[in-house]
Amino acid sequence: MGAAVNEAVEPSSQKRIPCPLCGAQIVAGARKCRYCRRWLGEPPRGRSPFSRSLTLIIAAVVAVLAVLISGRQSPVGEAPPLTPIATGSSVAAADVPAGAAPQVVGPDIEGEPGASVESPQAGQRDWRSRRLRLDVHPLDLVFSASGETLYVSGDDASLREYDVKTGKLVHMASVPAQGDRIRLLGNRYVALIRRYEAAHIPLLDTDNWDRDPKLLWVGANPADVVALPDGKTIVAASSRGKRLTWFELEGGRRQADIRLPHATSKLYVLRTGERPCVGALGTLFRAGRPAGAWIDLFDPTETPFGATRRSVSVGRDPHPGAVTRDHTALFFPDHVSNTASLLTVDATTETKTVTVGQGPIAAFLLSDDRYGVTLDAKARTATVIDLADMTRLSTLMLTGSPSHGAAAPDGTKLFIALGGTTWPPTESGAAVVEGDPPKVVATLKTDRGAARVATSPDGTRAAIANHFAKTISVIEREPGR
Repeated sequence: MGAAVNEAVEPSSQKRIPCPLCGAQIVAGARKCRYCRRWLGEPPRGRSPFSRSLTLIIAAVVAVLAVLISGRQSPVGEAPPLTPIATGSSVAAADVPAGAAPQVVGPDIEGEPGASVESPQAGQRDWRSRRLRLDVHPLDLVFSASGETLYVSGDDASLREYDVKTGKLVHMASVPAQGDRIRLLGNRYVALIRRYEAAHIPLLDTDNWDRDPKLLWVGANPADVVALPDGKTIVAASSRGKRLTWFELEGGRRQADIRLPHATSKLYVLRTGERPCVGALGTLFRAGRPAGAWIDLFDPTETPFGATRRSVSVGRDPHPGAVTRDHTALFFPDHVSNTASLLTVDATTETKTVTVGQGPIAAFLLSDDRYGVTLDAKARTATVIDLADMTRLSTLMLTGSPSHGAAAPDGTKLFIALGGTTWPPTESGAAVVEGDPPKVVATLKTDRGAARVATSPDGTRAAIANHFAKTISVIEREPGR
Protein backbone atom coordinates (compact mmCIF):
# COMPACT_ATOMS: atom_id res chain seq x y z
CA MET A 1 0.00 0.00 0.00
CA GLY A 2 1.06 3.53 -0.63
CA ALA A 3 1.94 5.95 2.13
CA ALA A 4 -0.97 7.44 4.12
CA VAL A 5 -1.74 11.13 3.69
CA ASN A 6 -3.69 13.67 5.70
CA GLU A 7 -6.44 14.01 3.12
CA ALA A 8 -8.43 11.33 1.27
CA VAL A 9 -6.80 10.04 -1.93
CA GLU A 10 -8.47 11.37 -5.04
CA PRO A 11 -9.60 8.91 -7.68
CA SER A 12 -6.83 7.93 -10.11
CA SER A 13 -8.97 9.14 -12.95
CA GLN A 14 -8.44 12.84 -11.91
CA LYS A 15 -5.66 14.69 -13.76
CA ARG A 16 -2.71 15.77 -11.66
CA ILE A 17 -0.28 18.61 -12.17
CA PRO A 18 2.76 19.82 -10.21
CA CYS A 19 2.15 22.48 -7.49
CA PRO A 20 3.60 25.75 -8.79
CA LEU A 21 4.94 26.48 -5.27
CA CYS A 22 6.41 23.24 -3.97
CA GLY A 23 6.35 20.98 -7.11
CA ALA A 24 4.25 18.19 -5.49
CA GLN A 25 1.57 16.49 -7.64
CA ILE A 26 -1.87 17.96 -6.93
CA VAL A 27 -5.28 17.63 -8.57
CA ALA A 28 -5.74 19.97 -11.49
CA GLY A 29 -7.97 22.92 -10.51
CA ALA A 30 -7.22 22.68 -6.76
CA ARG A 31 -7.16 26.06 -4.99
CA LYS A 32 -4.86 24.94 -2.16
CA CYS A 33 -1.86 22.59 -2.12
CA ARG A 34 -2.38 19.76 0.35
CA TYR A 35 1.36 19.38 0.83
CA CYS A 36 2.64 22.91 1.37
CA ARG A 37 -0.75 24.17 2.65
CA ARG A 38 -0.54 27.37 0.61
CA TRP A 39 -3.31 28.94 -1.43
CA LEU A 40 -2.84 28.73 -5.17
CA GLY A 41 -5.42 31.41 -5.99
CA GLU A 42 -7.43 34.20 -4.17
CA PRO A 43 -8.27 33.19 -0.55
CA PRO A 44 -11.96 32.77 0.39
CA ARG A 45 -13.91 35.86 1.47
CA GLY A 46 -15.03 34.49 4.79
CA ARG A 47 -13.54 35.98 7.99
CA SER A 48 -12.52 34.23 11.14
CA PRO A 49 -14.62 34.53 14.33
CA PHE A 50 -11.84 36.58 15.91
CA SER A 51 -11.90 39.08 13.05
CA ARG A 52 -15.67 39.45 13.27
CA SER A 53 -15.55 39.94 17.05
CA LEU A 54 -12.86 42.59 16.77
CA THR A 55 -14.92 44.47 14.19
CA LEU A 56 -18.02 44.41 16.42
CA ILE A 57 -16.02 45.67 19.42
CA ILE A 58 -14.56 48.57 17.44
CA ALA A 59 -18.01 49.54 16.12
CA ALA A 60 -19.50 49.50 19.64
CA VAL A 61 -16.71 51.71 21.03
CA VAL A 62 -17.17 54.22 18.19
CA ALA A 63 -20.93 54.35 18.78
CA VAL A 64 -20.51 54.96 22.54
CA LEU A 65 -18.00 57.73 21.95
CA ALA A 66 -20.33 59.40 19.45
CA VAL A 67 -23.20 59.40 21.97
CA LEU A 68 -21.00 60.80 24.73
CA ILE A 69 -19.60 63.57 22.53
CA SER A 70 -22.95 64.63 21.08
CA GLY A 71 -24.75 64.54 24.44
CA ARG A 72 -22.09 66.27 26.53
CA GLN A 73 -23.17 69.59 28.04
CA SER A 74 -20.78 72.50 27.72
CA PRO A 75 -19.33 73.35 31.17
CA VAL A 76 -20.28 77.04 30.96
CA GLY A 77 -19.39 77.73 34.57
CA GLU A 78 -15.84 76.45 34.03
CA ALA A 79 -15.16 77.82 30.56
CA PRO A 80 -11.78 79.51 30.04
CA PRO A 81 -11.59 83.17 28.98
CA LEU A 82 -12.73 83.72 25.44
CA THR A 83 -12.57 86.63 23.02
CA PRO A 84 -15.83 88.65 22.68
CA ILE A 85 -17.92 87.30 19.82
CA ALA A 86 -18.64 89.27 16.69
CA THR A 87 -21.28 91.95 16.37
CA GLY A 88 -24.81 90.75 15.78
CA SER A 89 -26.07 88.93 18.89
CA SER A 90 -26.40 89.33 22.59
CA VAL A 91 -24.10 87.40 24.86
CA ALA A 92 -24.23 85.63 28.18
CA ALA A 93 -21.12 85.16 30.31
CA ALA A 94 -20.27 82.49 32.84
CA ASP A 95 -19.60 83.08 36.50
CA VAL A 96 -15.92 83.76 37.24
CA PRO A 97 -14.20 83.31 40.62
CA ALA A 98 -12.96 86.44 42.32
CA GLY A 99 -9.78 87.70 40.69
CA ALA A 100 -10.16 85.60 37.54
CA ALA A 101 -9.97 87.06 34.08
CA PRO A 102 -13.24 88.07 32.43
CA GLN A 103 -14.83 85.58 30.12
CA VAL A 104 -17.47 85.59 27.45
CA VAL A 105 -19.69 82.64 26.57
CA GLY A 106 -22.58 82.74 24.13
CA PRO A 107 -24.70 83.57 22.42
CA ASP A 108 -27.60 82.36 24.58
CA ILE A 109 -30.25 84.81 23.30
CA GLU A 110 -31.08 85.54 19.71
CA GLY A 111 -29.75 88.97 18.80
CA GLU A 112 -32.05 91.58 17.32
CA PRO A 113 -31.23 93.22 14.00
CA GLY A 114 -28.77 96.02 14.59
CA ALA A 115 -27.77 94.86 18.07
CA SER A 116 -24.04 94.72 18.74
CA VAL A 117 -21.64 93.58 21.42
CA GLU A 118 -19.34 96.12 23.05
CA SER A 119 -16.17 95.12 24.90
CA PRO A 120 -14.91 96.89 28.04
CA GLN A 121 -12.69 99.85 27.29
CA ALA A 122 -9.58 100.79 29.22
CA GLY A 123 -10.37 104.22 30.64
CA GLN A 124 -7.93 104.45 33.52
CA ARG A 125 -6.36 107.53 31.96
CA ASP A 126 -9.67 109.41 32.34
CA TRP A 127 -10.94 107.87 35.58
CA ARG A 128 -9.35 106.84 38.84
CA SER A 129 -10.33 104.95 41.99
CA ARG A 130 -9.08 105.95 45.43
CA ARG A 131 -9.66 104.31 48.80
CA LEU A 132 -11.26 105.51 52.04
CA ARG A 133 -10.56 103.14 54.94
CA LEU A 134 -13.26 102.34 57.52
CA ASP A 135 -13.33 100.38 60.76
CA VAL A 136 -16.69 98.77 59.99
CA HIS A 137 -18.25 96.69 57.21
CA PRO A 138 -20.30 99.13 55.08
CA LEU A 139 -23.81 98.03 54.11
CA ASP A 140 -25.03 101.01 52.10
CA LEU A 141 -24.09 104.63 51.43
CA VAL A 142 -25.46 107.89 50.03
CA PHE A 143 -23.96 111.30 49.31
CA SER A 144 -25.04 114.32 51.33
CA ALA A 145 -26.92 117.12 49.56
CA SER A 146 -23.69 119.09 49.21
CA GLY A 147 -21.78 116.12 47.77
CA GLU A 148 -18.86 116.81 50.11
CA THR A 149 -19.63 114.02 52.61
CA LEU A 150 -20.91 110.46 52.57
CA TYR A 151 -23.45 108.87 54.90
CA VAL A 152 -22.49 105.23 55.48
CA SER A 153 -24.50 102.51 57.21
CA GLY A 154 -22.30 100.10 59.18
CA ASP A 155 -22.96 96.53 60.22
CA ASP A 156 -22.49 97.61 63.85
CA ALA A 157 -25.87 99.40 63.72
CA SER A 158 -24.34 102.82 63.19
CA LEU A 159 -24.72 105.71 60.75
CA ARG A 160 -21.51 107.55 59.95
CA GLU A 161 -20.59 110.65 57.97
CA TYR A 162 -17.23 110.79 56.17
CA ASP A 163 -15.48 113.60 54.33
CA VAL A 164 -15.15 112.52 50.70
CA LYS A 165 -11.79 114.22 50.07
CA THR A 166 -9.96 113.21 53.25
CA GLY A 167 -11.86 110.14 54.42
CA LYS A 168 -12.11 111.68 57.89
CA LEU A 169 -14.99 110.57 60.13
CA VAL A 170 -17.14 113.64 60.74
CA HIS A 171 -20.15 112.27 62.69
CA MET A 172 -21.35 108.94 64.02
CA ALA A 173 -24.60 107.86 65.68
CA SER A 174 -25.94 104.55 66.94
CA VAL A 175 -29.28 103.41 65.55
CA PRO A 176 -31.72 100.73 66.73
CA ALA A 177 -30.89 98.34 63.87
CA GLN A 178 -28.55 97.88 60.93
CA GLY A 179 -29.41 99.88 57.85
CA ASP A 180 -29.40 97.38 54.99
CA ARG A 181 -30.55 100.26 52.77
CA ILE A 182 -30.47 103.98 53.48
CA ARG A 183 -32.32 106.88 51.85
CA LEU A 184 -31.69 110.63 51.99
CA LEU A 185 -35.02 112.45 52.39
CA GLY A 186 -35.52 116.19 52.13
CA ASN A 187 -31.72 116.72 51.82
CA ARG A 188 -31.49 116.38 55.60
CA TYR A 189 -33.01 113.20 56.99
CA VAL A 190 -31.51 109.74 56.57
CA ALA A 191 -33.86 106.74 56.77
CA LEU A 192 -32.32 103.36 57.62
CA ILE A 193 -34.20 100.34 56.31
CA ARG A 194 -33.69 97.02 58.06
CA ARG A 195 -35.40 94.59 55.68
CA TYR A 196 -35.75 91.62 58.07
CA GLU A 197 -36.55 91.20 61.75
CA ALA A 198 -37.75 94.79 62.03
CA ALA A 199 -40.98 96.77 61.96
CA HIS A 200 -39.65 100.34 62.29
CA ILE A 201 -37.62 102.67 60.07
CA PRO A 202 -35.24 104.89 62.07
CA LEU A 203 -35.18 108.46 60.74
CA LEU A 204 -32.10 110.49 61.73
CA ASP A 205 -31.82 114.27 61.41
CA THR A 206 -28.30 114.99 60.09
CA ASP A 207 -28.56 118.59 61.33
CA ASN A 208 -28.87 117.24 64.89
CA TRP A 209 -26.64 114.21 65.35
CA ASP A 210 -27.06 114.34 69.14
CA ARG A 211 -30.77 113.59 68.90
CA ASP A 212 -32.03 110.03 68.87
CA PRO A 213 -33.55 108.96 65.56
CA LYS A 214 -37.34 108.91 65.24
CA LEU A 215 -38.83 105.45 64.79
CA LEU A 216 -41.46 105.16 62.08
CA TRP A 217 -43.63 102.08 62.60
CA VAL A 218 -44.40 100.62 59.17
CA GLY A 219 -45.02 96.91 59.76
CA ALA A 220 -43.02 93.71 59.39
CA ASN A 221 -40.00 93.79 57.06
CA PRO A 222 -39.66 97.43 55.96
CA ALA A 223 -39.07 97.64 52.20
CA ASP A 224 -38.74 101.26 51.02
CA VAL A 225 -39.49 104.91 51.73
CA VAL A 226 -39.86 107.92 49.39
CA ALA A 227 -40.35 111.66 49.88
CA LEU A 228 -43.41 113.23 48.25
CA PRO A 229 -43.21 116.37 46.09
CA ASP A 230 -44.68 118.57 48.85
CA GLY A 231 -41.35 118.23 50.70
CA LYS A 232 -43.21 117.68 53.98
CA THR A 233 -44.43 114.08 53.91
CA ILE A 234 -43.09 110.62 53.08
CA VAL A 235 -44.58 107.21 52.28
CA ALA A 236 -43.06 103.98 53.62
CA ALA A 237 -43.80 100.36 52.76
CA SER A 238 -43.42 97.00 54.48
CA SER A 239 -43.18 93.80 52.46
CA ARG A 240 -44.35 91.19 54.94
CA GLY A 241 -46.86 93.57 56.53
CA LYS A 242 -48.21 94.52 53.07
CA ARG A 243 -48.75 98.03 54.37
CA LEU A 244 -48.18 101.55 53.03
CA THR A 245 -47.95 104.33 55.62
CA TRP A 246 -48.01 108.10 55.17
CA PHE A 247 -45.87 110.14 57.63
CA GLU A 248 -44.91 113.73 58.29
CA LEU A 249 -41.22 114.10 57.50
CA GLU A 250 -40.16 116.49 60.25
CA GLY A 251 -42.16 115.18 63.16
CA GLY A 252 -42.57 111.58 62.08
CA ARG A 253 -46.31 111.64 62.86
CA ARG A 254 -48.38 109.01 61.08
CA GLN A 255 -51.02 110.47 58.76
CA ALA A 256 -52.70 107.32 57.40
CA ASP A 257 -52.05 103.83 56.10
CA ILE A 258 -53.50 101.21 53.74
CA ARG A 259 -53.11 97.46 53.21
CA LEU A 260 -52.27 95.85 49.86
CA PRO A 261 -52.89 92.26 48.68
CA HIS A 262 -49.21 91.59 47.90
CA ALA A 263 -45.75 92.39 49.24
CA THR A 264 -44.37 95.78 48.17
CA SER A 265 -40.68 95.86 47.28
CA LYS A 266 -40.13 99.33 45.82
CA LEU A 267 -41.82 102.77 45.84
CA TYR A 268 -41.77 105.41 43.09
CA VAL A 269 -43.12 108.94 42.76
CA LEU A 270 -44.95 109.22 39.43
CA ARG A 271 -47.43 111.58 37.81
CA THR A 272 -50.81 111.05 36.19
CA GLY A 273 -52.00 114.17 34.45
CA GLU A 274 -51.11 117.11 36.66
CA ARG A 275 -51.25 115.20 39.92
CA PRO A 276 -48.44 113.26 41.62
CA CYS A 277 -49.04 109.64 42.57
CA VAL A 278 -47.21 106.90 44.39
CA GLY A 279 -46.37 103.67 42.58
CA ALA A 280 -46.00 100.66 44.85
CA LEU A 281 -44.27 97.83 42.98
CA GLY A 282 -45.00 94.46 44.55
CA THR A 283 -44.96 90.72 43.95
CA LEU A 284 -47.29 87.90 44.96
CA PHE A 285 -45.43 84.76 46.09
CA ARG A 286 -46.69 81.20 46.13
CA ALA A 287 -44.58 78.45 47.70
CA GLY A 288 -41.71 80.93 47.86
CA ARG A 289 -41.76 81.66 44.13
CA PRO A 290 -42.96 84.79 42.30
CA ALA A 291 -46.46 84.21 40.95
CA GLY A 292 -47.22 87.63 39.48
CA ALA A 293 -46.46 91.29 40.08
CA TRP A 294 -48.40 94.54 40.11
CA ILE A 295 -47.82 98.22 40.53
CA ASP A 296 -50.45 100.01 42.59
CA LEU A 297 -50.95 103.66 41.66
CA PHE A 298 -52.72 106.07 44.00
CA ASP A 299 -52.95 109.75 44.84
CA PRO A 300 -51.68 110.14 48.41
CA THR A 301 -53.67 113.35 48.95
CA GLU A 302 -57.03 111.68 48.39
CA THR A 303 -59.25 111.05 51.39
CA PRO A 304 -59.22 108.38 52.61
CA PHE A 305 -55.59 107.57 51.91
CA GLY A 306 -55.33 105.43 48.75
CA ALA A 307 -58.96 105.90 47.73
CA THR A 308 -58.09 106.21 44.01
CA ARG A 309 -55.83 103.16 43.87
CA ARG A 310 -55.59 101.24 40.60
CA SER A 311 -53.47 98.14 39.93
CA VAL A 312 -51.54 97.31 36.77
CA SER A 313 -50.01 93.87 36.06
CA VAL A 314 -46.27 94.16 35.41
CA GLY A 315 -44.96 90.63 34.83
CA ARG A 316 -43.66 88.02 37.24
CA ASP A 317 -40.64 89.29 39.20
CA PRO A 318 -39.89 93.00 38.61
CA HIS A 319 -36.69 94.49 40.01
CA PRO A 320 -35.75 98.12 40.75
CA GLY A 321 -36.16 100.52 37.86
CA ALA A 322 -36.03 104.23 37.03
CA VAL A 323 -38.62 106.96 36.54
CA THR A 324 -38.50 109.26 33.51
CA ARG A 325 -37.78 112.95 34.01
CA ASP A 326 -41.41 113.93 33.53
CA HIS A 327 -42.46 111.20 36.00
CA THR A 328 -44.97 109.71 33.57
CA ALA A 329 -43.23 106.37 32.89
CA LEU A 330 -41.29 103.67 34.70
CA PHE A 331 -38.53 101.57 33.09
CA PHE A 332 -37.86 98.30 34.95
CA PRO A 333 -36.53 94.74 34.37
CA ASP A 334 -38.19 91.40 35.04
CA HIS A 335 -35.67 89.00 36.58
CA VAL A 336 -37.54 85.80 35.71
CA SER A 337 -38.51 86.50 32.10
CA ASN A 338 -35.26 88.31 31.16
CA THR A 339 -37.12 91.33 29.82
CA ALA A 340 -37.30 95.08 30.38
CA SER A 341 -40.51 97.09 30.22
CA LEU A 342 -41.44 100.74 29.78
CA LEU A 343 -44.69 101.38 31.63
CA THR A 344 -46.50 104.65 30.86
CA VAL A 345 -48.81 105.66 33.74
CA ASP A 346 -50.76 108.54 32.28
CA ALA A 347 -54.56 108.60 32.05
CA THR A 348 -54.29 105.17 30.38
CA THR A 349 -51.46 102.73 31.06
CA GLU A 350 -49.34 101.20 28.30
CA THR A 351 -46.49 98.70 28.53
CA LYS A 352 -43.76 98.01 25.95
CA THR A 353 -41.36 95.12 26.50
CA VAL A 354 -38.02 93.97 25.05
CA THR A 355 -35.75 90.98 25.74
CA VAL A 356 -32.48 91.65 27.60
CA GLY A 357 -29.62 89.57 29.03
CA GLN A 358 -30.00 86.82 31.60
CA GLY A 359 -30.86 87.68 35.20
CA PRO A 360 -31.47 91.47 35.06
CA ILE A 361 -31.33 93.02 38.54
CA ALA A 362 -31.82 96.75 37.87
CA ALA A 363 -32.62 99.27 35.13
CA PHE A 364 -31.55 102.88 34.54
CA LEU A 365 -32.28 105.79 32.20
CA LEU A 366 -29.56 107.78 30.40
CA SER A 367 -29.24 110.69 27.94
CA ASP A 368 -32.52 112.48 28.68
CA ASP A 369 -34.44 109.19 28.77
CA ARG A 370 -33.39 108.21 25.24
CA TYR A 371 -31.67 105.05 26.42
CA GLY A 372 -32.49 102.42 28.98
CA VAL A 373 -29.78 100.19 30.45
CA THR A 374 -30.29 96.94 32.36
CA LEU A 375 -27.68 95.21 34.53
CA ASP A 376 -27.77 91.51 33.64
CA ALA A 377 -26.19 89.76 36.62
CA LYS A 378 -26.21 86.19 35.32
CA ALA A 379 -24.96 87.20 31.87
CA ARG A 380 -22.33 89.64 33.24
CA THR A 381 -23.52 92.23 30.76
CA ALA A 382 -25.40 95.50 30.49
CA THR A 383 -28.05 95.78 27.78
CA VAL A 384 -28.63 99.14 26.05
CA ILE A 385 -32.21 99.81 24.88
CA ASP A 386 -33.42 102.51 22.49
CA LEU A 387 -36.59 103.64 24.27
CA ALA A 388 -38.03 105.33 21.19
CA ASP A 389 -38.88 101.98 19.58
CA MET A 390 -37.91 99.60 22.42
CA THR A 391 -35.16 97.80 20.50
CA ARG A 392 -31.89 96.43 21.86
CA LEU A 393 -28.97 98.48 20.55
CA SER A 394 -25.98 96.72 22.11
CA THR A 395 -24.75 94.38 24.80
CA LEU A 396 -21.94 95.79 26.94
CA MET A 397 -19.55 93.18 28.27
CA LEU A 398 -18.57 93.60 31.94
CA THR A 399 -15.54 92.12 33.69
CA GLY A 400 -17.65 90.76 36.53
CA SER A 401 -21.20 90.14 37.66
CA PRO A 402 -22.95 93.43 38.57
CA SER A 403 -24.23 93.75 42.12
CA HIS A 404 -25.61 97.30 42.02
CA GLY A 405 -25.59 100.45 39.93
CA ALA A 406 -26.39 104.15 40.18
CA ALA A 407 -26.99 106.70 37.44
CA ALA A 408 -25.84 110.31 37.69
CA PRO A 409 -28.77 112.67 38.40
CA ASP A 410 -28.26 114.34 35.01
CA GLY A 411 -28.38 110.98 33.22
CA THR A 412 -24.96 111.29 31.62
CA LYS A 413 -23.22 108.38 33.39
CA LEU A 414 -23.90 105.03 34.97
CA PHE A 415 -21.62 103.63 37.68
CA ILE A 416 -21.66 99.85 38.23
CA ALA A 417 -20.32 97.77 41.14
CA LEU A 418 -19.08 94.34 40.06
CA GLY A 419 -19.33 92.53 43.37
CA GLY A 420 -21.39 89.51 42.27
CA THR A 421 -24.86 88.30 43.17
CA THR A 422 -24.20 86.67 46.54
CA TRP A 423 -24.55 88.42 49.88
CA PRO A 424 -22.17 89.50 51.18
CA PRO A 425 -20.62 90.09 47.75
CA THR A 426 -17.23 88.47 47.19
CA GLU A 427 -15.99 89.98 43.92
CA SER A 428 -14.52 93.38 43.13
CA GLY A 429 -14.34 95.97 40.38
CA ALA A 430 -16.29 98.88 38.92
CA ALA A 431 -17.35 100.06 35.48
CA VAL A 432 -18.32 103.47 34.12
CA VAL A 433 -20.84 103.73 31.27
CA GLU A 434 -21.41 106.95 29.32
CA GLY A 435 -21.62 108.31 25.79
CA ASP A 436 -24.13 108.45 22.96
CA PRO A 437 -24.94 105.64 22.58
CA PRO A 438 -23.81 104.44 26.02
CA LYS A 439 -20.71 102.25 26.22
CA VAL A 440 -18.19 101.12 28.84
CA VAL A 441 -15.54 103.85 29.02
CA ALA A 442 -13.66 102.69 32.13
CA THR A 443 -13.12 99.50 34.12
CA LEU A 444 -11.51 100.14 37.50
CA LYS A 445 -10.28 98.17 40.46
CA THR A 446 -11.96 98.23 43.87
CA ASP A 447 -11.43 96.28 47.04
CA ARG A 448 -13.18 92.97 47.68
CA GLY A 449 -16.92 92.91 48.16
CA ALA A 450 -18.10 95.79 45.95
CA ALA A 451 -21.69 95.94 47.16
CA ARG A 452 -23.46 99.29 46.74
CA VAL A 453 -22.99 102.44 44.63
CA ALA A 454 -23.98 106.06 45.20
CA THR A 455 -23.47 109.10 42.96
CA SER A 456 -22.83 112.69 43.98
CA PRO A 457 -25.59 115.27 43.30
CA ASP A 458 -23.56 116.80 40.44
CA GLY A 459 -22.79 113.38 38.94
CA THR A 460 -19.02 113.92 38.81
CA ARG A 461 -18.09 111.05 41.12
CA ALA A 462 -19.40 107.86 42.65
CA ALA A 463 -18.65 105.90 45.81
CA ILE A 464 -18.69 102.11 46.14
CA ALA A 465 -19.04 100.34 49.49
CA ASN A 466 -16.62 97.37 49.68
CA HIS A 467 -18.18 95.16 52.33
CA PHE A 468 -15.41 92.62 52.91
CA ALA A 469 -12.52 95.06 52.73
CA LYS A 470 -14.08 97.68 55.05
CA THR A 471 -13.32 100.39 52.51
CA ILE A 472 -15.02 102.82 50.17
CA SER A 473 -13.78 103.29 46.60
CA VAL A 474 -14.30 106.82 45.29
CA ILE A 475 -14.59 106.84 41.48
CA GLU A 476 -13.79 110.20 39.89
CA ARG A 477 -12.11 111.70 36.86
CA GLU A 478 -8.37 112.26 36.87
CA PRO A 479 -7.48 115.88 37.65
CA GLY A 480 -7.54 117.96 34.50
CA ARG A 481 -9.77 115.52 32.57
